[in-house]
Amino acid sequence: MTEFKNRKEAGVALAEKLEHYLSKSLPNANKSDFLIVGLPRGGVVVALEVARRFRCQLDILVSKKIPHPSCPEYAIGAVTSDGQIVLNPDIPESSDWEHYLEEQSHRLLSTTKESEGYFYDHAGYIARVFENKIVIIVDDGIATGMTAIAAAETARHRGASTVVVAAPVISLESHHQISKYCQHVVGNLVTADFETVGQFYLDFKQVTNQEVLDSMRESHRFAPPGDLSFILQNH
Repeated sequence: MTEFKNRKEAGVALAEKLEHYLSKSLPNANKSDFLIVGLPRGGVVVALEVARRFRCQLDILVSKKIPHPSCPEYAIGAVTSDGQIVLNPDIPESSDWEHYLEEQSHRLLSTTKESEGYFYDHAGYIARVFENKIVIIVDDGIATGMTAIAAAETARHRGASTVVVAAPVISLESHHQISKYCQHVVGNLVTADFETVGQFYLDFKQVTNQEVLDSMRESHRFAPPGDLSFILQNH
């Protein structure tokens, strides 16, 4: 069920979808109102193409999943670098689960802070202001929705005026869940026929830290600090 050749192609398609959607939903928005936020690592490559299309600034936000103890690929929650934690409401209430979640949350908070700091330091990057911005959170695909929800909650707590979660492919179940935490959810393909994000890509190789850094640096070529002249509806 391949939909996209790679993340770059998916990003171009998502950018077109977002531009059409937002020109109707937020017709008076200026470039200065928008902030594109990629979720490392794969989401940053997709987000770069969205930022390129809108010619606006790109930031990152590290959100890591809390894995199910018996199925590491399945997310039962997520933690962001701000310490925002979201959990699947269906998690059993027991001391064993409580201990596991506390241990994982503490570990992941440390790694998300370390990871985000690494990207900012090595890209020579300055974190963008979320306050009063229309924040578009971008990932390469959304299965359970936990990392996207945690990121949306972080954006809200940072003062975003509007939060949009966007991905080329989104599971139908997670689309319903995410919509409870943000104003808009946008995807090229929203489907119940969803096993893994990789099934929708011909090339879904792991994105390296260097590719994330290159994307962050590349965004300065078309959206240098202080360049706020772009108006979305006139693009």
